[in-house]
Amino acid sequence: MIRLIYSSAVNPTFHQGELQRLLSHYRQRNQQLGICSLLLFMNGDFLQVLEGEEEAVERIYQLIQQDRHHLQLTLLSRENIDAPAFAGHSLLFIDTEELTRKLGHPVHLSNIAQHGELDRSEAARRFVQEFINGKWHHHLANGTNPQVVRRH
Repeated sequence: MIRLIYSSAVNPTFHQGELQRLLSHYRQRNQQLGICSLLLFMNGDFLQVLEGEEEAVERIYQLIQQDRHHLQLTLLSRENIDAPAFAGHSLLFIDTEELTRKLGHPVHLSNIAQHGELDRSEAARRFVQEFINGKWHHHLANGTNPQVVRRH
């Protein structure tokens, strides 16, 4: 079993409403393949954690690499695991900006993984926290597209 973590920039032609429609399809596909997943959206960028049997995760990642919705795909981590951190979640989707508006304060790991999912993986927790803090982003408001952006 493996855990693969990547970040990507959202294609500017991609409409937010289309994402909501596709999430249902992606959840069903992941469930059929036995994939557990967390997908974070923030600042026009994605961070995704994919967990499952190596062949299934690699198959999904190949599809993502060909998906026109993703630009600047960056593989951050690939590791062997004994058990998934996101068991029971074929695709847990969090729009961090929407969650911040609902909470009235910046998101925290406990808001994203409310049942302690990230407690099972130090590496996944680190990447998610760094993404929340602004790392692994591809877009800036001024139109530049760096590989890593830090927000203060």
